[in-house]
Amino acid sequence: MRLGDTVGEDQVFSRRGLLLGGAGAVGMLGVAACTPYPSPDVVDGPWDCGVVSGLHSHGAAVLWTRFAPAERSRVDVAWEVASDPGFTTVVASGSHSTDGSTDGCAKVLAEGLHPATTYWYRFSVGAQISPVGRTRTLPHPGADPDRMRFAVASCQKYGSGWYPAWRHVSEADLDGVLFLGDYIYESAGGVNPLWDVRNDTSRRATDLATYRAKYKLYRSDPDLRAAHAAHGFAPVWDDHEFHDNCDRTSITDDPDRAEAAYRAWFEYQPVWPQDGTRIHRSLRFGRLADISLLDTRQYRDANPEHDMLQNTAVPPASVVHDPDRTMLGLDQRDWLFDRLGAAEGDGVRHKLLAQQVMMAPLRWIDLDDRLLAPGPPHRGVYFNLDQWDGYTAERDILTSFLHDESIANTTVLTGDIHSFWQASIHLDMEDLASPAVAQEFVCGSIASVALGFYPELADGFSGFTQGFSPAFRWVDWKRRGFGLLEATPEAMNVRFQTVDPKWRNSPVETTVTFDWPTGTDQVAVTT
Repeated sequence: MRLGDTVGEDQVFSRRGLLLGGAGAVGMLGVAACTPYPSPDVVDGPWDCGVVSGLHSHGAAVLWTRFAPAERSRVDVAWEVASDPGFTTVVASGSHSTDGSTDGCAKVLAEGLHPATTYWYRFSVGAQISPVGRTRTLPHPGADPDRMRFAVASCQKYGSGWYPAWRHVSEADLDGVLFLGDYIYESAGGVNPLWDVRNDTSRRATDLATYRAKYKLYRSDPDLRAAHAAHGFAPVWDDHEFHDNCDRTSITDDPDRAEAAYRAWFEYQPVWPQDGTRIHRSLRFGRLADISLLDTRQYRDANPEHDMLQNTAVPPASVVHDPDRTMLGLDQRDWLFDRLGAAEGDGVRHKLLAQQVMMAPLRWIDLDDRLLAPGPPHRGVYFNLDQWDGYTAERDILTSFLHDESIANTTVLTGDIHSFWQASIHLDMEDLASPAVAQEFVCGSIASVALGFYPELADGFSGFTQGFSPAFRWVDWKRRGFGLLEATPEAMNVRFQTVDPKWRNSPVETTVTFDWPTGTDQVAVTT
């Protein structure tokens, strides 16, 4: 369970707003209690989930749509890729058969494209033509781009808010979108007029039909569809695509549900299958950046089952500090280290780890110097053992690798916790004088709530957690939104873009900007 979940992740109306809003706020509550919530916007016609593209390589892109009538019978869906939005110059085309076995989803790999090029694509069945999407291929691995620009997003629980963040993403000048997990939430929907923004009428997802229904519900949102139509996505999953706090034992304990969850994800996401349920993969953005998309869920050892204090404070070492304990799994970890080493050897400037859970420690009390009995490092009282704090030995292995192999300019991009954070990742997180081997940016949530429904608590808690050891440069438990990342050969720039999902037309605000010159461990913070 994440810290934000313990206080009710569905709660979105602030107490301050209700108190200060006076009669207007009371009137809003009265309307919410007496009138039905608006039904989700649904595309008229057969293309009910819009069009989607996935970042794949410098010469190919994944294209996706759903043709609803194919649920009932097999249909051949034609696809086209053009170099212009009017489709006067079609550069690739083909046909894909779909039926109820894939819920009408059609996914193709359009190959033979030029690197670093913008294309437009569409689907058709006879005279029925889908909306038009836009995508962009990656630069050639040997190219030297002068800029890379991505949105970084996660956690979009449908009932918790509208998606104004996605509208602003759709309007931005981007090379693509990195989505770090919790695209859907498996829990049952419902309406509580005190805090729900819109009605999620879906059932709890436990089988293929109910997982598919979740994706169709979420894709009914027009702002999410607009973001997909505007940019290629590179998604990974977190826990709620299966169930809360899942790990590798969850798969063996409930294999049918796991198979349904992962099958629906592959059906609905623009990711070309590799090997079974493997999703970790990489994207090379010329010699400017190498992006490792990680899976911190399906290979991880079980989450701690006992009291948090018992697992972190009492010697001898508890399961949390087991040196063999893994979050990545040995095969993925070896793959990651090989990838990072190869990128450094190729002279790639920025190395990005796009992953799900926070790497920087969220430790409330440091007990290493307070316990007389010998024991492992990093003993203390932690808030959330679902993140890397529950896998301290493997975090040490990773930071040691980055240091020992001189992997420079490593950026960790994180979702999951429904809040914004920034911190240095040190070789020894107990010693802030030890070298900083990476910078972590936790890029908030699209809609899912942490403490934003109670601003007074959110502000106080942000200040409280910012002073933890090791300290964070930035903590924001109140706002939601996404990260905007721009990399150049000279620097990494990250902006936290925030919105208020209670309002569908919320403007976007840059809350804070981080400038990190390459080759240094100095991060400038501008608010």
